Amino acid sequence: MKEIKYIPVIILLFYLSYLDLKKREVPDFAVLALFIYSLFTCGNFKESFLTAVTVFLLLLIPSVIFEGSIGGGDIKLLTALAFFMGKDFSMLALPMFILLVSTLIYGLIKGKGLKYSVPLVPYVFVSYLFYFYLEVFSWNLHFSF
Repeated sequence: MKEIKYIPVIILLFYLSYLDLKKREVPDFAVLALFIYSLFTCGNFKESFLTAVTVFLLLLIPSVIFEGSIGGGDIKLLTALAFFMGKDFSMLALPMFILLVSTLIYGLIKGKGLKYSVPLVPYVFVSYLFYFYLEVFSWNLHFSF
C-alpha cells in the first residue's frame, strides 16, 4: 500500500499539465507543495537531496547558456520531483526523451523548425504515469545501490 503516496503527485502533475497547456506557467505554490510533501514521504533524505541538486544543476546550466531552452518553473518542478523520487527519477528519462523527440520530429515535419516550443509539464506527467504503472502494476523499480 506504499504506492498510495504517488496519488497526490499524479493529481498535482495533472493539474500542472492543464495549467502549462493553458497558460504556459508552473505556479510556485504547487512546486512548494510538492517539495513539502516530499519532505514527509522521501525514503532517503540524502539520496533525494543529491538527486535534486544534480537535476537542478543539469537543467540550470543549459537554461543559462541557451536562452529559452527550459523555463524556470519547469526547472523548479523537476527539481522537486527529483527530490520526491530520489534515484528513481532517472526512470522518467526514457519516456520523456521519446515524447520530446517525437515532438521535435513532428515540429520538423510540420515546418515549425527547431525553435518549436512546447509545454514540458504534460511530458513529465505522462512519463510519471508510465513510471507509476511500472512501479505499481508490473514490478518494483527501486534501485538497490
